[in-house]
Amino acid sequence: MINKKTVFVLGAGASCPYGYPSGACLRELICFDGGFYKDYLNYYNRNKLDTNKAEINRFIKSFKDSNIKSIDVFMANNPTIAPTGKYIIAYEIFRAERNSRFGEEAKREQERLEDLQKTSNHKSYLWGTAGFQGGDWYFYLYNRILEGLIGNDALPDFSNDNITFITFNYDRSLEQFLYNSLQCLYSEVPEDKIIQILKKLKIIHVYGQIAPLKWQNQNDYVDYKQQIDEPLLECTAKNIETIYEVKENPELQEAQKLLSQAEQILFLGFGYAPENMEILKLPDRTHKATSIYGTALGLESKEKYDIRRRIKKWLPVEHLDQIEIGYLKSSDNMDCLKLLRNYL
Repeated sequence: MINKKTVFVLGAGASCPYGYPSGACLRELICFDGGFYKDYLNYYNRNKLDTNKAEINRFIKSFKDSNIKSIDVFMANNPTIAPTGKYIIAYEIFRAERNSRFGEEAKREQERLEDLQKTSNHKSYLWGTAGFQGGDWYFYLYNRILEGLIGNDALPDFSNDNITFITFNYDRSLEQFLYNSLQCLYSEVPEDKIIQILKKLKIIHVYGQIAPLKWQNQNDYVDYKQQIDEPLLECTAKNIETIYEVKENPELQEAQKLLSQAEQILFLGFGYAPENMEILKLPDRTHKATSIYGTALGLESKEKYDIRRRIKKWLPVEHLDQIEIGYLKSSDNMDCLKLLRNYL
């Protein structure tokens, strides 16, 4: 049970425990021959395609040689080939979705890949895959939400906005996990009632969602782990937007409103890029103290300090001690699961 108004702000790292790539990993997958391109060539030959190959090669070479870490920045600077970049992102999301796992399966897959990594003759097998990085925070949060709810008439209530999500990701892993978990837990409850409950939970995709699931849109949906084909890629690539294309929209305005009402904000798997922080427009909060916590996997102490200082400018002076980005004074990094266990 979570009683404080809590907003979870999700970056690419939040989906990593389930087989999705981080921002840095996405660049590696695109620029490394054994990653995206190897899988795409198999798909290309299997489907006997005669288009896109030259455009794909051009995008990969230019992105690789640009040495810019952000694919969003690269596409903003190269608008004529940006649609190819979105096509590649859509392909990588569906490829990760196809291989994704939840719960015990995700943990076992993570352990299996870690064991393989220790064996030199298996390392090539791991190149070009996203892997499963970090603890299973979906499982932990889901069980926190359901604490004290026993019986098929004791269903979670998301109508009070105590729990909301603002995600910078295009994938549907969180939505799929929650739907499937609740369906199985309340197997004697009609499906439409589960759907009604879930639709009250706000999950705002700031830059769009690759495609809705069936429970989200009965008429225009894409099943989870859908087989990849050209119509799917061409359609869903159009759902991808970048920060440089999205300035003001209803979803973004709703996200900013939720942040202004939050009692606690948790950044999970977030990269803290200045442009992404700026678009949230964290407002001054004078009516109540707001605690802010964030993961810091792979960040050094100086980087964590700089992020904390950047966040401070949005908060009144009396609130400055309520910001924790990782373990500020420790080299021990904090993933999503550790953060929830320490601060939720």
